[in-house]
Amino acid sequence: METESDFPFFDVRQSVRKRNTTRLIIAPMMSAVLIASGLWLIPDKTILKVEIEAVETWSVQAFLGVVCIACGFCGMLRELLFAARSLGTSGEWHFRLKDGELLWHVPRHAHGSESGFSARLDELKEIEFRTIHQDEAQDKREYWVHFHARDPVQLQPYSGVSLSWLAENIRAAGVPYRETHRG
Repeated sequence: METESDFPFFDVRQSVRKRNTTRLIIAPMMSAVLIASGLWLIPDKTILKVEIEAVETWSVQAFLGVVCIACGFCGMLRELLFAARSLGTSGEWHFRLKDGELLWHVPRHAHGSESGFSARLDELKEIEFRTIHQDEAQDKREYWVHFHARDPVQLQPYSGVSLSWLAENIRAAGVPYRETHRG
């Protein structure tokens, strides 16, 4: 006789405020390291002017330094925009698999667009792990939930919870799992 403990179960919550705080601490630190590295790379004899005489003082090292500084400032600007978008966001991601039901609650957040859902496991057609091969970029890996009677939903990694772990538990609950390759 099967009991509830025989079935896969998870109940995971992740705070939007905690994810925002983590991002707003780590990303600016990385940008600051890029800026500091760029300043360190530029030799003292380099003249940072847009003149013909200044070009002779430039080296590959100085060019890399300027690129690092530019990337650092772009990162800082990106995080300032994220901080502005994240004002007023709250709530939590809530992923629960219990008693044959899957809850995928998504709060209002500034990380990107994402859809949530709630469904019984028999309403799920399959979990798809999709690898999109790209010639000149890193392959994209995506998780999709396909339903029998509605449009599929792409699972996003914004919560910081491992999608592969969640998908494995959903598969263990009896939902078919399929890997596909595209591109």
